[in-house]
Amino acid sequence: MDADLLNLLIADGAVAVAFTALMMTLAAVSRHPALRGAVFYAFGHIGFAAGSGLFILLLDAGIPASQRPWIAWGALIVSAVGSAAMVDGMARLLEHPRRAAFHRAAWFSVLGVLLIALMPLPSVDTLKIASDLVNTLVMVGLALVLMYPRPAPYRVPALAAGACTAVLAPLYFVGALQQWIGVGPVIVPTYDSWVWLDLALWHTLNLCVMMLASFRALVVFVRRSRTDALTHCLNRSGFDDELNVLSVRLAPETPVVVLAIDIDHFKTINDRYGHAAGDDYLARFAQVLQGCVRQSDLVARVGGEEFVALLVDAHPDAGERVAAKMIEATRNLSVDCDGQPVRTTVSIGISSGFGLGDIEALLRRADRALYTAKGNGRDRLCTAGVGETTGAGYSASS
Repeated sequence: MDADLLNLLIADGAVAVAFTALMMTLAAVSRHPALRGAVFYAFGHIGFAAGSGLFILLLDAGIPASQRPWIAWGALIVSAVGSAAMVDGMARLLEHPRRAAFHRAAWFSVLGVLLIALMPLPSVDTLKIASDLVNTLVMVGLALVLMYPRPAPYRVPALAAGACTAVLAPLYFVGALQQWIGVGPVIVPTYDSWVWLDLALWHTLNLCVMMLASFRALVVFVRRSRTDALTHCLNRSGFDDELNVLSVRLAPETPVVVLAIDIDHFKTINDRYGHAAGDDYLARFAQVLQGCVRQSDLVARVGGEEFVALLVDAHPDAGERVAAKMIEATRNLSVDCDGQPVRTTVSIGISSGFGLGDIEALLRRADRALYTAKGNGRDRLCTAGVGETTGAGYSASS
């Protein structure tokens, strides 16, 4: 047996194990469903590499698969199942819209390959043909998944991975075809003459998958660092980041409205029903706020029961309508706590201006208007004037 080939296969297996460990770490830390796909892919790669490597070692030792049927069948099953897991895992990782279809196609392909291996063809090694078909099918499946257009930053590694599969698929297929037709012109050299190319393409493919998984995990981590875990609204840091982006993108003449929002007597809910009930109410209340604004608007939790909303390209009258809608929806909000309905109201301060060049001033004016609304009896909104906060509150019911 060629020692160089054995060392190459051992090194490939070590890389597959290290790759799997990294993917498991990313998935465990991020706890995101898409990253579980990377783990599927990684374990599938271990099975695929082990099964295919065992076949290669058998052939290199000059042992036909028919003389070692149990070893050959075990290698075929492991590599076939591994290939299906790789395709399914890639579809999960990239959150492909037709992932369910790829899942079914991958596992039906496994059954098809095993049926081919059972065909009684005495003149050819059907187990070897089936093994080559597994190699071909996994490349075709990965190529089809990677063909789906991906946004930046996934586009470049997805294209590079697709290029690797595009080179490997015909090489594997021609190898299977030569086995099927028997002796004839050698279209592709024997495997030992291009094993270095095979391993180089596989390592490049896995590097691209590692990049895809890392980018996906980075998006998850960034989103979590910018999002309040309880309400799933932006936190203060995320709100500031979005303001920085919008301040560059929005024209100075774009009308904007800021709503400073505070739940009335929220401490009473925690004292009377417990913090669990308070957390439940906050989560439901945040859903109410999100349902009252547009997708282009921002809602952030900036304190315990304090929220702020930024309405982009909205005039003051639109801000008052949104605030009145929030007040009415909060009046109708009821959260069950051990059979007791938990209800309260909300007070809102409003300020308006143009652009985000002086957003801190808009936030201060909205905050002062909020305190005016609370001082005038709560359960109402108050609109700040052009310069200073108005002294009179505006009831949503009036």
